[in-house]
Amino acid sequence: MQPQFIEHPLIKPSKVEKREYQEDLAEKCRIENLLIILPTGLGKTVIALLTIAEFLRLQPDKKCLLLAPTRPLVYQHHKFIQNHLEIPEENVSAVTGEDDLKSRKMKWAKKVVCATPQITRGDVDRGILDLKEISLAVFDEAHRAVGNYAYTVLGSRLTSQNRGIRIIGMTASLPTGETRVKEILRSLSIPRIEVKDQRSRDVKPFVQRTGVEWVNLTLPPVVERIRGKLREALMRRLQALKGAGLVKGIESIRFTTLLGIRGKVRESGDAELWRALLSAIRLTHALNLVETQSILSLVRFLEKKFAGGGGRELAGDPHVSEAYEAARGALVLGVEHPKIKKLKESLGNLKPHEKAIVFTSYRDSVEAICSALESSSLKVGRLIGKGGKGGQSQSKQIKTLEDLRSGVSNVLVATQVGEEGLDVADCNLVVFYDNVPSAVRFVQRRGRTGRVAPGKIVVFLTKGTKDEAYYWAGRRKMKDNVKVIKKIGNRENGPLDKFVNTGKDSPTLYVDSRETPLLIENLTRLGCRVKVKLLDVGDIVASSEVVIERKTMKDFEKSIIDGRLFKQLIAMRSSYPRSVLLLQGDKKDLASIGRASFFGALASILSDFHVSIFTSSNDEETAELIFHIARREQMDKKRDVRIREGKKVSTINDTQKYVVAGIPGVNAVLADRVLKKLNSLERVFSAGEVDLKSVEGVGETLAKRIRKISSHTYNDQ
Repeated sequence: MQPQFIEHPLIKPSKVEKREYQEDLAEKCRIENLLIILPTGLGKTVIALLTIAEFLRLQPDKKCLLLAPTRPLVYQHHKFIQNHLEIPEENVSAVTGEDDLKSRKMKWAKKVVCATPQITRGDVDRGILDLKEISLAVFDEAHRAVGNYAYTVLGSRLTSQNRGIRIIGMTASLPTGETRVKEILRSLSIPRIEVKDQRSRDVKPFVQRTGVEWVNLTLPPVVERIRGKLREALMRRLQALKGAGLVKGIESIRFTTLLGIRGKVRESGDAELWRALLSAIRLTHALNLVETQSILSLVRFLEKKFAGGGGRELAGDPHVSEAYEAARGALVLGVEHPKIKKLKESLGNLKPHEKAIVFTSYRDSVEAICSALESSSLKVGRLIGKGGKGGQSQSKQIKTLEDLRSGVSNVLVATQVGEEGLDVADCNLVVFYDNVPSAVRFVQRRGRTGRVAPGKIVVFLTKGTKDEAYYWAGRRKMKDNVKVIKKIGNRENGPLDKFVNTGKDSPTLYVDSRETPLLIENLTRLGCRVKVKLLDVGDIVASSEVVIERKTMKDFEKSIIDGRLFKQLIAMRSSYPRSVLLLQGDKKDLASIGRASFFGALASILSDFHVSIFTSSNDEETAELIFHIARREQMDKKRDVRIREGKKVSTINDTQKYVVAGIPGVNAVLADRVLKKLNSLERVFSAGEVDLKSVEGVGETLAKRIRKISSHTYNDQ
């Protein structure tokens, strides 16, 4: 059967093959903020392309932003968008930290910009990128939007400075734990997840079979001896740290634990303890190298430390010296870690047209592996990060990837920089030279093969080392990840669609994008079809006739004090025939207004603004009340659901109240009292302080303020 292609005015003809799941996800991206989880190799970039094309069509005066965490990935996206989008190539730019300021200013002016988040955040701070000019922001590898990473900062700024923006997150896997997943959603202001995997009905036809081979290895005696000497040296340092009460168990202490106590040791001012900690950190790393990497990488690491001032303490340790000499002797005799031999065997089976990627966690290991493969007939390339001494430049990284695609090299040895998103479509073999205790990285590595043709994965497991522990930790976290996704997301549909009743009794709601994810979750559980959208008026649109403003008691209290409530009620009445104020919480939460003010405000809302008031105890009751209002409106009354815009008509009384409530210190209730007492705006602004103070709630300070505002000569300077 001949393939069908996407037809869109801004996508080049016969360029993008039609896939139902990609079109479906792109359409959902058009409607609302979304986090898409899709296995590597199934076209997340195509979904981004379709969404970008549609937003350029809908909002031609604005630009689209595609963010990616690494420079190679930015340039990969840039090239893909240029090749497939039906706009001049010069209107698609790539911005990274290697561009100078003048160049970046020009590039930010383009219609589509692919960029790293760090330089984007910096240029927002410098004022050379206006976030209000962006209609769509796509966060690739969105699992990074946690902690202090630049994605979290940008997500917050985009939504606060550009309320109409659409935000899309894309990743092959989420971090383990419900808390982390919710942090991503919160950071990017995304209320909804869409999940597809190899078992999804519309994805299955495009999934290639990937075989996995586990290779179990045993450390030879010489490596065991080296390992034993290093452990003895490490234990002596750990005992010192334990004696100081900084660590507890020392038999299986984690590298991250040692890094985490650096602050405490510095604060102690104990120089000897500080040296013990630094040596413990270095020895832990050295042990990991000899157990899971190679003897050569261990020797190179120790030599670097011996040459530096901070490594003298290690060089003077007889256990470390013996380990070092034993390692050098092993290399002279041609003895290496068994992984090296097994790697040569695995790569030796490659056919001339096939390609492979070898993943390792350390730069020293990249060099050791490449050195070991130099004598073979393989054409080997290196891919490492830019940072630090010996890092690869952006241009070198790009050339390395091009060499693999074009066949200049057929084996790529890569660190973590090669795990995320790299498009090596015809890679036949992926080797996990070591293992990582991360579900995200496990999935990323695995996804480098089996993209357009069947592939194979080889996993090295050295018995009794971190290889085993990390591998099973990664597998466990993947299972935990599935549980989290099942809890907050549906594998075939959206995160809460499994709770949705799509029958006749399922009302549709427009919910403001600033509302809490918990409210949206509760509404969806009850059977509502929720459409998240930035609303100018109200928080929830239940029908073309009814708008709902939801406030917690604390927010209600604040809105009375700052006068915001009065303006919101006027806007609701001006746009919808019927308005509802839904108060959530307990009156005990009120701290700044008394019972009289509270009930007086409710009386004014009912009698002066004709707004209905309902109360609820918690989020669940709030959602249930909204659900029944919407169902009655849409199912019983047969009213459609749509957002009313542009209606600005209000009564003269409303306008008068609006003007008086604009005075600092005058809220909705007090504005009503002032006008009832003085009858007109003319009398309000011509009244003396005595007359003003005759109004309940107007004291001397407020009376003076009103007089000052009334009599002050306007000066636009």
